[in-house]
Amino acid sequence: MPALSQSEYWNGKVGEEWVRQADRMDRMLEPVTLAALERLALQRGERVLDIGCGAAATTLLAADRVEPDGHVVGVDISAPMLALGRERTRGRRIDLLEADAGKGAITGAPFDAAFSRFGVMFFDEPTAAFANLRGAVRPGGRLVFVCWRGFSENAWSSAPLKALAPMLAAPPAPPDPEAPGPFALANPERINAILAASGWRDASISPWDGAMRIGGGGDAREAAEFLMRIGPCARAVAEQNLDPTAARAMLADYLAAYETPDGVALAGACWIVSATA
Repeated sequence: MPALSQSEYWNGKVGEEWVRQADRMDRMLEPVTLAALERLALQRGERVLDIGCGAAATTLLAADRVEPDGHVVGVDISAPMLALGRERTRGRRIDLLEADAGKGAITGAPFDAAFSRFGVMFFDEPTAAFANLRGAVRPGGRLVFVCWRGFSENAWSSAPLKALAPMLAAPPAPPDPEAPGPFALANPERINAILAASGWRDASISPWDGAMRIGGGGDAREAAEFLMRIGPCARAVAEQNLDPTAARAMLADYLAAYETPDGVALAGACWIVSATA
């Protein structure tokens, strides 16, 4: 069976599951999201582009910083997530567009600033996509995005998959470091090369390390249920036709050792990247 395109992927079952888990994902990613927005330093009255805005949690955070005179445009290819985003943003100075931000003119340009929380790793042609984004931002405007570092550095994602190893017929293939996907921008040298080739300047790449509360909080059973629905554990269970009840129990047993009063916490490792148009 041929691989799904990014549009097919995010408009199918995956996009629908992300809608169901949106609140939990937003809580989980809140620490790094706020750190990246602090780097962007939005000002009242600015026009902002939110790239890969999903269900618009980041779009709303940007709007909080630029309203009442500013304006935020969120762009995503996932119709299910945008539908939730439109419910969340009703009555705000926000436009949500179903489009590929890496291709073609973006309604609302030019922007003073562009932001993305884990959205820019999915471009099929990243250099061309970042050049398109560069064209949508005014000269001197800013770009800030967050992307994951290496899979093995992100224990919240990699360690639970290792915990399922006794059930797996074979270990899942490692992600292609240059194919669209969560870890496509894990290599900072690749990030620098893409930004330079696409017309951005003064790039700065800073590591962010922190605890990820899996599913945004809850006990080991709730964290296991979240991992059964989103991420590499969910994919392994589906692709290898594992017994979901047994897999969920194995994950919960493993995650119990990492419970805190605020939820199950494992290490997360990201890059916060900034550049100037």
